[in-house]
Amino acid sequence: MKSRLAILALFFAISVIARQGLGDGGGESRAQVRLVRLLEEVPDSERASLGSVHDLRLRLEHGNILLLRRGGEFAAMLPIERVEGATDSLRYFYYLQHPPFLWLFPGGKDKGIATVAEGGAIPIDAFHLMWKRGGELGWIYFPVGVANQSVRFSVVSGRTVDEADPMDTKYWIELGPTDASGF
Repeated sequence: MKSRLAILALFFAISVIARQGLGDGGGESRAQVRLVRLLEEVPDSERASLGSVHDLRLRLEHGNILLLRRGGEFAAMLPIERVEGATDSLRYFYYLQHPPFLWLFPGGKDKGIATVAEGGAIPIDAFHLMWKRGGELGWIYFPVGVANQSVRFSVVSGRTVDEADPMDTKYWIELGPTDASGF
């Protein structure tokens, strides 16, 4: 009898808290970006200079966060600024969350700021991207290879990578093998 009363009291307390919502300090927001507007086909002139890349390139814009995902591994990249000079470069912030260990222990997390020169590789642990200037912040290219096989990417809006939740993201584009295109 006492255990039933305890369960009822716990249920009542949870329902009261749920009805109150998040309170004054909490809030919920959703970030959306029209990913189709940021994608373009890679021109033949770019293919010659970059080598073997997937058919899509992604335009970087201020306020957009690039999300990358493969299995339980997740990375986010936020472009900060484009630096012009003898060699153009891009400064970006990245966040990496490793997969959980034995499904019980959360994986490690890495954060940092890095710079990439034009045509250079952006290695974020197991994810490999390339950057080239063009437009406001440039373009991201996805090299063909084992490192980018089964990688999914998406774009959300935000000012920090902490705002990007891969579990809340519904639209992903998966990089498949280049010889298996079509429906």
